[in-house]
Amino acid sequence: MLVFVSILTACMVFYGGFVFWSGWWFERIRPNKTLPDPLLPTITILIPARNEAEHLSRTLHSVLRQHYPLDKLEIILVNDHSTDGTRAIAQLLETRHTYFKVIDLAEEEKGKKAAITRGVREATGDLILQMDADCYVAESWAAVMASQFVGHTAMVAGPIELTYTHHTIQRLQAIETMGLVALAGGAIGAGRPNMVNGANLAYTRAVFLEVNGFEGVDHVASGDDELLMQKIQGLGKYQIRFAKNRNAIVRTPSLSDWSSLRAQRLRWVSKARAYVNRRTNGIQLLSYLGFWTFPILLVLGFGDMNYWLWGLSLIAWKISADFYLMHRAARFFSNFQLLKDFFLLELVYIPYVLWIGMAGNFVKSYNWKERWVT
Repeated sequence: MLVFVSILTACMVFYGGFVFWSGWWFERIRPNKTLPDPLLPTITILIPARNEAEHLSRTLHSVLRQHYPLDKLEIILVNDHSTDGTRAIAQLLETRHTYFKVIDLAEEEKGKKAAITRGVREATGDLILQMDADCYVAESWAAVMASQFVGHTAMVAGPIELTYTHHTIQRLQAIETMGLVALAGGAIGAGRPNMVNGANLAYTRAVFLEVNGFEGVDHVASGDDELLMQKIQGLGKYQIRFAKNRNAIVRTPSLSDWSSLRAQRLRWVSKARAYVNRRTNGIQLLSYLGFWTFPILLVLGFGDMNYWLWGLSLIAWKISADFYLMHRAARFFSNFQLLKDFFLLELVYIPYVLWIGMAGNFVKSYNWKERWVT
């Protein structure tokens, strides 16, 4: 048992070291300045949408207000068989703006990957700026994201910020996302990308076609972001960057109920089985095993209190690493208010991670956007 616990302890030490390392690199990212209009490339803002009538007007109005040369801007919304007012809202705006068009997926085309693939195929821009249909952006978002493409850059990940109310479940999502952005950004800054988010992602149209889009991973419901990133990374000749600029932030509302949050997290975990980059799988596995140290030491401590002291030292290590990362994330987002929920997040995060890790491997179906995914 001592050997087993020692192995798990080593995993938790690895987790803390990885978090410190990511925070250190995140602090050192320096993004490019925004290019003047004549030097900006042609872009297509791509928005896959399914049943987003509640948020879509705000999303489209924020995109249509972009400070970007209109002769270099195209906006495409791909409607994934919406059953609400999504299509009607988009078509109304389509009639008012010549650079905005709506595409409906064919009957045999379903899902976000199919929507993205169709959008890229129809796009005329050299760059694809991808966002979700429930998000909104600053007026300079497109220009800031496009300006990051220098040298051999093929993909740029942007920061996500969750809006929230006073409800605890929303605040915890917001602070978790803030930390995940710093974790992902730090790894990208170090040249070891392992996470990106499809709600704020840009890539060259040419490289999407070069890796044949989602071919080989199109059987996975999720992963339109990280699986594409790993395919591009696997070519070994392109750079992936992180846009650490507050004007590059994409904002989206937190989920307000547990069932929606559960379905979202299961969708996220499901893509891990299809990862091409096994290094990312290794980081996730070691970190997950490290989280098991705490319940095991808690149980063993009833027989020998030294195990509780062991656990307390590891908790101190974990909290130190997490706070180091979170503080840097809060500084970037200018939101130290959320740090008030830091210790509450630490309290619930261990059982949450242990549960989602198991559920993601045993629960094979869930409902997302009024469509069952298996």
